[in-house]
Amino acid sequence: MTPASRQVVRPVHPPPGDWLLRRVGRSGPIALAGLTCLALLVPGVTAWAGILPLLVGLLIGLPHGAVDHLLPAWISVRARSLRVTVGLLLAYIVTATATVALFLRTPVPALTGFLILAVLHFGTGDVAYHAERDGQTPVRPVLAVLAYGGPPVVLPIALWPGTVDPLLDAVAPGASAAFAPAGRLIVLSVVFLAALVTGLRALAARRGEDAAALCILVAAFAMVPPPLAFGGYFAAWHSARHVARLLRADPGNRHHLAVGRLGSAIRRFARQAALPTIAAFAGLLVLVHVSASPTVGPATAGPFQDSPLQLVFAVLAGLTVPHAAVVNRLDVRTAR
Repeated sequence: MTPASRQVVRPVHPPPGDWLLRRVGRSGPIALAGLTCLALLVPGVTAWAGILPLLVGLLIGLPHGAVDHLLPAWISVRARSLRVTVGLLLAYIVTATATVALFLRTPVPALTGFLILAVLHFGTGDVAYHAERDGQTPVRPVLAVLAYGGPPVVLPIALWPGTVDPLLDAVAPGASAAFAPAGRLIVLSVVFLAALVTGLRALAARRGEDAAALCILVAAFAMVPPPLAFGGYFAAWHSARHVARLLRADPGNRHHLAVGRLGSAIRRFARQAALPTIAAFAGLLVLVHVSASPTVGPATAGPFQDSPLQLVFAVLAGLTVPHAAVVNRLDVRTAR
């Protein structure tokens, strides 16, 4: 082999800022532990924990998906050309539109598929977070995906039917009846078993903090009213960890994180996420106003006239599906 044909293999160094992952990773367990104590100590928390905590948590976590259009270029040189960027944006729009259309035509199957996707998205995000934080390839990640992704989705449906079933029927009429009690019990048992094995494996590896965090995650969704638990989880756990990973993935933050300038990295992210976040928030406000307007009659309301929440959820799902696909590229790269 001639020198000209040889390929120079350069070592791949992880981006700086693993200290950031460790610091941010503690925010979620602390928040959920506080909510669990609140639910145990305040008898009337179930009565006033309505839909508002859920909406607040979703709004706080909204910016975590606002830089999806930049992420492919951060992790792949091939995604930095204008043609590829435009193609990714078009694919994002087409996927979101197709998801909304699917909820319009077959709401119950669409909701079922979306819930499965949510388990995978939450679980793979946590598995990739741990791998990136520790610099190690995850062991048996499928079990860990169920352990971390199952509680936010499965536990509310299985343990809080009186609270969750009306919401399920509001976004997909007939969904609560489609989820049989036996099926809920089976899935719940699988998630509990996955969490138990994953927690014991963390203890065996002397990662007691991870085992404690997993226990808090399960306890919170078992004992805290779902809107309150999910709002806290989405803002302080899922979104916070993902934003921390985004700060590390952005090549422009390498120097800031290497010297410990977190404020500079956050301000850079805020500038990048501001316009998409404002646009998404404004769009959701318009949807809520239009769907809840008393002037919308049967001829214009379509299949959403009896449940304005169905339209809002369909659009949120439409944004989530391509977001999960984009983030999966980051998760796969981390796992490898």
